[in-house]
Amino acid sequence: MTQPTGGIDALPVQKGSSRILITLVVDTSSSMGASGRITELNQALQNWRQELMADPHVASAGEISLVTFGKDHVVAVDPSGRSTGQATEPFVPVAEFSPPALQAGGVTPMVEGLQYAMEITAAHRQQLRSQGISLSNRPLIYLLTDGMPTDPDGHYTERWRDLAPVIRQQESGKHLLFFAIGVTGANVEVLRGLAPDSNYYLANMSFAQVLRLVSASIETATEAPRNGPAEEVYEGVRDGIDKRTRIRAFLEGNA
Repeated sequence: MTQPTGGIDALPVQKGSSRILITLVVDTSSSMGASGRITELNQALQNWRQELMADPHVASAGEISLVTFGKDHVVAVDPSGRSTGQATEPFVPVAEFSPPALQAGGVTPMVEGLQYAMEITAAHRQQLRSQGISLSNRPLIYLLTDGMPTDPDGHYTERWRDLAPVIRQQESGKHLLFFAIGVTGANVEVLRGLAPDSNYYLANMSFAQVLRLVSASIETATEAPRNGPAEEVYEGVRDGIDKRTRIRAFLEGNA
């Protein structure tokens, strides 16, 4: 892949170096079309790369994928924006993150989206391992939603309850870290059930603010000991986010 040049974008992922895998699992169901939410999300995603690139570790070692659930069912979008439809290479270096405009529509196959995100993450991890490339931290998977999981007919489904113990098993095996983030309209019970120690209900927050929280959690999680219990990492993330929030509020109040 051709790397962008100039400034902070001139930090390619080095061959043979350890990697940080980041997967966003984003709700693109019909509810995201209301009140311009999908437009706001698209703008926030376009601006987010610069924020990620501000962290030298993430900029040099990070790879990112983007899975959507809703319109077109479940899709691994090309995170570089160079192709449309299902991506043949779901992960790209953070420096190349420039996703195409997402569209809203359809029901909310959240469970299928999360299952697919876990599958492509595990597959890419194995691919890197076969190339002699290690991971510097456990893969990070983030759910962003404004709703609740539905079946193909758009009715609420509790299949997420079967997925929750699978996520716990992956966490305890140190295969991944999972965060469930909801904005206004999200089902809090689902968020808490899927991520008991790492759920965030951010009612009335903009997607720019939501992604800022994701960035803060990435920074804190990648600094945590690789083999520590997931619960300790999640606690550290919460403490780190709280600290950054207080600092930001102080600075903005004294600007």
